[in-house]
Amino acid sequence: MPKRHLEGTTQEARAKKRREIGPLRQLTVQPVTKARYQQALDDFFEYLRAEKLVLPHSTAQLDTMVADYLEHLWAQGFGRTAASNILAGLQDAHPHLKGKLPECWRLLKAWVTHEVPNRAPPLPVEMLEAMVGHALFKGDHAFALTLLPGFYGLLRTGELLSIAGSHVTVTDPKGPAVISLGLTKSGKRQGAAESITLHVEEVCRRLFQWCQQKPRKVLLAGPHHVWRKKFADTLKALSFDKWDFRPYSLRRGGATHAFAQHGSFDKLLIAGRWQSQKTSRIYVNQGLAVLAELKILWTPFSKNLRKQYVKSLTTSLPSLEPVSLRSQVRGRWKEHRKNLQMACNLWV
Repeated sequence: MPKRHLEGTTQEARAKKRREIGPLRQLTVQPVTKARYQQALDDFFEYLRAEKLVLPHSTAQLDTMVADYLEHLWAQGFGRTAASNILAGLQDAHPHLKGKLPECWRLLKAWVTHEVPNRAPPLPVEMLEAMVGHALFKGDHAFALTLLPGFYGLLRTGELLSIAGSHVTVTDPKGPAVISLGLTKSGKRQGAAESITLHVEEVCRRLFQWCQQKPRKVLLAGPHHVWRKKFADTLKALSFDKWDFRPYSLRRGGATHAFAQHGSFDKLLIAGRWQSQKTSRIYVNQGLAVLAELKILWTPFSKNLRKQYVKSLTTSLPSLEPVSLRSQVRGRWKEHRKNLQMACNLWV
């Protein structure tokens, strides 16, 4: 979806810009969301063909037909997302259907009530410290750095992996550090860019050191697939992998830890950039419940690595490994070259 632009001062300027970004009907949802809705509709029509059914003419009959399809998804073990996408996709394609599918939405509500989503468990701060200690032990200071703002900044995974040198502003090792996030998930709804401010000194001093040598276009996390593999490998090395932690566990763990520190939902709402307090309550209530049941089985190796990280808080930082912009764009160049070769084959 095109970024928000400043309105032109003349009618001609506004018309020119609007021709560039396209008609309003194409701007109602994100292209990725539109593709997801279309896939849900394709699956629904495939179901109708398999059952030898045709679309009815009345909305009441359509409501019953789609409700039967939701029952099919439930019985076949599909995720709740499939049910949400087909209802949202129908209403996106035909807005007049809004409010005309009461049985479908009632079934979806029953689905939500009786099946708890498999959310990423929150990462405890003690495990975070052990993971950072492991990265420092391996000499991967850049990866160690990414874990800290992801946790203390309550960053979504996509936001964390998109941070480049030009997005970080920190003028003092003691902080604060400001990270510009651009149009995030919640920012797009409000039409405003977002940012976070970090005050944790350990995070600020590491970001300050990184900012002294980084090229402005270098990503903090590097290639996405490499970072995700490092995250999984670190969990496995510390025997933390059995709890099904995922990169999003950084955000959930950070939210739970922050609430335990100050106990304010209002502060958490601002830090996590949520639309409603209901969402932040879900994070905290479920997070605290999971942490209460979580029994960390520390090995001598993981325990020692956490101690090493705690010791590093009072020592000077070692030099960072050299940062190369070339290594981050190599994968993109291969992708562009592949697309170019496919285009050439079509032209021939």
